[in-house]
Amino acid sequence: MKVCFVDPKGMHFGLNTGIGYLASYLKNVEGFNNIKVFDFNNNSSDIEARIEEIRGYDAIGFSIKSFTRDYALNIAYKVKTDSNILFAGGPHVTLDGVNFLKEHRILDAGFAGEGEMALAAFLKSIGSPSDLETIRGIIYRKGDEVLTAGRSDRITDLDSIPFPDYSAFDSITDGKISNYPLVTSRGCPYLCVYCCVKGVMGRQWIARSVENVIAELKHARDFYGVSSFNVQDDNFSLNMKRAKAICDAIVNEGLEMKWSCPNGIRADKVDDELMGKMKKAGCFAVALGIESGVEKEFKAIKKGEELSDIVNAVELANRNRIDVFGNFIIGLPHSTLESTRKSVNFARRLKLESCIFNLFVPFPGTEVWDWVRTNGKMLMDWKDGFTQGKNPKIVFETEEFSYSDRLRAYYEANIKCKNYFAFMDEHDNLAGNIFNVLRNILKYDAVNLFGHIFWWTKHFNRIVARIVNKNA
Repeated sequence: MKVCFVDPKGMHFGLNTGIGYLASYLKNVEGFNNIKVFDFNNNSSDIEARIEEIRGYDAIGFSIKSFTRDYALNIAYKVKTDSNILFAGGPHVTLDGVNFLKEHRILDAGFAGEGEMALAAFLKSIGSPSDLETIRGIIYRKGDEVLTAGRSDRITDLDSIPFPDYSAFDSITDGKISNYPLVTSRGCPYLCVYCCVKGVMGRQWIARSVENVIAELKHARDFYGVSSFNVQDDNFSLNMKRAKAICDAIVNEGLEMKWSCPNGIRADKVDDELMGKMKKAGCFAVALGIESGVEKEFKAIKKGEELSDIVNAVELANRNRIDVFGNFIIGLPHSTLESTRKSVNFARRLKLESCIFNLFVPFPGTEVWDWVRTNGKMLMDWKDGFTQGKNPKIVFETEEFSYSDRLRAYYEANIKCKNYFAFMDEHDNLAGNIFNVLRNILKYDAVNLFGHIFWWTKHFNRIVARIVNKNA
């Protein structure tokens, strides 16, 4: 059986680790040898020819996030034949898979949760009398009905899964990966009211062993020529003892790799020793999920941290010469344009390397979902909302925080914090991105134009690398 995966064009470059794991599991555990990944997110060449090639595969899988949904469906309609099977997985399908398949009959099946074992069972069932009802994690059709066997069981021994296979990705044309995505754990035990991670991955935090993580890094170095990596975990430092052991092992094994934690670490799960070990092991940057710099709003989102933890974590990082990137959310319950401006001032006092203010999109299954439907006015379907980008889409407004104020807050906050990447599309050319950013600076912060120009002059090489180098 010929199996392929499609990673649709998104907002940012980067290899899809989920597909990497699926491809590896099918090949190395289940014996599916004819597998290819069409990576439209990192490879924009020969699109029509590649779409025609996809049509020749027996089973075609799509990785879908809410903001890549339309791109994926467009390809799906072009590649569907009477003889192939189309299926989908990813965060969007895990959150809303039954409705998604009801709305889009082009798809034959979907997968909710970790897909390695469920997908293998499904592919084996094609052409046999196997009952799909027994495959946990699958969303399937039975006549005109769309049914689900429930979420897949969590994989409790992550060391048993082979390392992700990126050799099948058609974006890795020279066999090299410049910035390798590393997942050392899955799941999140916290109850943040806005976050869908626990709904997508599960609340149980499951970690790989230190030895297994180091083995993957060695494999990445030897097989893909990797000299830098980024940790994709939602909770890398949840077990600080383990995080320190990973750092020690990187040093002891002489890996000499540069790395970062762009998905963020918790501010209450770091200490000076950990930051020191991370720096020694090659870590140069971490992100923190700050969300709001206003005490009342911060407490209401139930992160389980204090703003003082944020301040302390930034101080520890600065002390150890690790850059900090702050993640904030515009539009949390009870927030306003004025409170967003207070968060901007808080961010600037912290002297972060950079920060991003994302627009809040309420996801089904989160605590805030019900709050929005009771206290807000929906402006569009949640599935159409964008948290960032040059064309942000605002899902809802409230009496205290209108659509126009939210839009102003988005541009104003990101410009004042010099997060120009919020308005840049990494798939566009450099000149177009520069023009778009300059237009927004003139509209929302013209009084500080020369300060912005100075920043661009100082960081121009970094900007070019981000736009031109897909793995930067």
